[in-house]
Amino acid sequence: MEGGLGMNMTIRRAMISDAKPIYELCHNELGYQYSEDQVTANVRRLIGDSTNLVLVAEQNGEVVGFIHAHNHDPIYAPPMKNVVAMAVRHDHQMHGLGRTLIGAVENWALEDGACAVRLNSGEHMDEALHFYKSMGYEYIKTQYNFRKTLR
Repeated sequence: MEGGLGMNMTIRRAMISDAKPIYELCHNELGYQYSEDQVTANVRRLIGDSTNLVLVAEQNGEVVGFIHAHNHDPIYAPPMKNVVAMAVRHDHQMHGLGRTLIGAVENWALEDGACAVRLNSGEHMDEALHFYKSMGYEYIKTQYNFRKTLR
């Protein structure tokens, strides 16, 4: 999965040492209010699980983006991959980094025999919606997202 993007940019699998910059991207770019300790625990768990793929984009040794995808195996359809989260630092956007991260997940999907890659995006995220459409992703449906907190 390693690959150069120019400007000393590399895409690689995440390591536990990437947890802090992933936390910062989640907080600063995506607005998630999950603690750094919680993100670190999740990175530790996910990078060791073959059903998940966590990649980082690194420029000159600094993490400037990440993507997390996992298996989506519904009973009603063939296996797919699901992009759970992706963020690119604002000052690194519009240079092809998001396309490269999505492309890496698409390659993982093909290599693993998945038939598609799916993702969700907030309806208020106009730039993201345009970006995904430009990459060939089709709008399927609008749906409600429910959650019941158990702990």
